[in-house]
Amino acid sequence: MNKLNDLLKPGQPLPPDDVMITKGLDILNHSPHGQQLADFARINQIQIRIMATPHPTTYLPESKLVYIGFNRNNPVSPSRFVMMMASILREAQQESAGIKHPHLHAPMQEHMKMSMAKHEDKIWYMCTVACELNDQDIFAEYKFLEELKLMGHEESLALFLKQERKPQ
Repeated sequence: MNKLNDLLKPGQPLPPDDVMITKGLDILNHSPHGQQLADFARINQIQIRIMATPHPTTYLPESKLVYIGFNRNNPVSPSRFVMMMASILREAQQESAGIKHPHLHAPMQEHMKMSMAKHEDKIWYMCTVACELNDQDIFAEYKFLEELKLMGHEESLALFLKQERKPQ
């Protein structure tokens, strides 16, 4: 069975989108919190699509449709792809639970408060999934914690590890 790392190598053609999505969900299923996201996507029939974008991004245009975007000539690492998938599925889960962005004409303060709360929750969830996967030997080469740092979440990860993990 090919690992996602084997399918996303620089200089090689990308596998079909459905293969990338299936492999990403398979990896998430190895984490208790990631499994919740994968189950949520399956039960709620969330469509996951990949789109070509200049820079890595995720997008939730509808509650049951998520996009993961990256430059196909310079694809994201497999670990970043899985973290992006976790992030956008968590956002879909938030929407499904009624945690939505305020309407367009709501006061800026309301937009800031809700956006920050949603963002913090997504980052915390990504840290949880990354730690759960990183603790497994079969994912050692993915370096999920390093990838979170490369994604700009070093401070959030440090705070997460300090608050959520007990010294061994």
